[in-house]
Amino acid sequence: MKRTLIKISLWIACGLAVSCNMEQVPYSEVADSDYVKDDASVENLVIGAYNGLHDVLYYEWAVTELRSDNARMRVTGSTSQDTKLIEQLDQATIETAHAWVADYWEACYSTINRANSVLRNLDVVSDPELRAQFRGEAQFLRAMLYFNLVRLYGPVFIITKKTGADEARRMQRSPVEEVYALIETDLESIIDEALLPVRMSDARTGRATLTAARALLAKVYMTHYAIGEEKYMKAKTLLREVLTAAGDPQSSGELVPYAKIFAKDNEMNKEILFAVRYLSGNVGLGSPFTTLFGPLNNANSVVMGSPKHYNFPSDNLLSAYNANAEGDKADLRKEVVLAEGYTNITTGEWKTDRFMVKFLDPDMTTEYDAENDWPVLRVGDIILLYAEIVNETEGPTAEALKYLNLIRGRAGIHEYGADELASRYQFREAVRRERRLELAFENQRWFDLLRWGTAVSTFNEYLASETFYTGYSYVVNPIAEWQTLLPIPISVININPDVAQNVGY
Repeated sequence: MKRTLIKISLWIACGLAVSCNMEQVPYSEVADSDYVKDDASVENLVIGAYNGLHDVLYYEWAVTELRSDNARMRVTGSTSQDTKLIEQLDQATIETAHAWVADYWEACYSTINRANSVLRNLDVVSDPELRAQFRGEAQFLRAMLYFNLVRLYGPVFIITKKTGADEARRMQRSPVEEVYALIETDLESIIDEALLPVRMSDARTGRATLTAARALLAKVYMTHYAIGEEKYMKAKTLLREVLTAAGDPQSSGELVPYAKIFAKDNEMNKEILFAVRYLSGNVGLGSPFTTLFGPLNNANSVVMGSPKHYNFPSDNLLSAYNANAEGDKADLRKEVVLAEGYTNITTGEWKTDRFMVKFLDPDMTTEYDAENDWPVLRVGDIILLYAEIVNETEGPTAEALKYLNLIRGRAGIHEYGADELASRYQFREAVRRERRLELAFENQRWFDLLRWGTAVSTFNEYLASETFYTGYSYVVNPIAEWQTLLPIPISVININPDVAQNVGY
């Protein structure tokens, strides 16, 4: 159980830090000057910004993992509204009025507004070190959210100050380059000015650190810049610094065992660089994912209540794990990530029914109130990014191979020899396969495919091979490049009809 979990009362989180009427997004006219008087009140605003990530994560799986080759809709033919929303995301037939696409957008901007509220109230913080930390935390959260928004929606609104209704109705989306400039400025200033500590105090465990900022900026650089460009090359230095801060593991035995990374009795372990934290116990801070992802009608054999069975693991992903098996030696990550069925606790019978396991809490007693944290940045991710960037800039060196094999060794599978990955291309493909299996259902796959420029080809190959789609009596069409972006929600365009919609919608 977390002793220091981020907490905040609803009247602060919803009524003060940012407007809860998100029909008015992307602006907020909430007055916080009457409340914010001292260090403690600004810290409450910081905590409110962290808690906003709960709303963001609630939908992030749907706009990332579900759109990749890792997950798909479970059933067809259902008339439920949620199933229709899942089908659109799963098959890239998204409508501009899609509720979850709008909800994700609104959750991101709500939390950005909370971060901006922190930044505009820093002058009341008397302690210079604390003032710098609060600034760094707010900039980290704002950068992280804009990084997601720009990759998912393309040009978006840049909001860095309180914006009135009239101004918002005239506002236009900012070019992608300007959005990345804000992201990079926020993160670079955190690092250059050392605004955050390398490690938070025990009382603030789980909040952003300098190491997390370096990890996030490395991802930004590797996403935004081409191989060989100056800032792409800087990502290698940042990743090296993150690995050093994480103890610079030299063998798989030095890493946290894969299953223990996600265990609720091992939260904020040394693998975790940044996570969205949850607390069960009917305090309004529990994780919803056991309810969202648990197997339907399992009669409390896996989890209690009435789980929805969303984020269904694809045949393609299952096959990728099975391909690593050698005799009776399987990829240890598979059973942590997904299950192919369960034993009915009443009848003792086995029921074949695939479901995602990684973020389930079998001890949850109230729906939408699980304990599990959600890792956003972790060491395994950084190790693979480092192996990738070394290969892309130097070729398949012994150093790159060492780091790739750290992850495979932890998974209990065959470690590559240099002769097996002798070319840059072979190594690149191996890293990409490994990132998929290592980070499955952590909302990373779609972003990786976008970063590599392979989203369209990978997804279309997946559509053509997945039995679920090929067996349909109706046609599931291949996607085009424009479908890699989400539509700007119609609710936003209703407020400002002059806002440009993404191509194709």
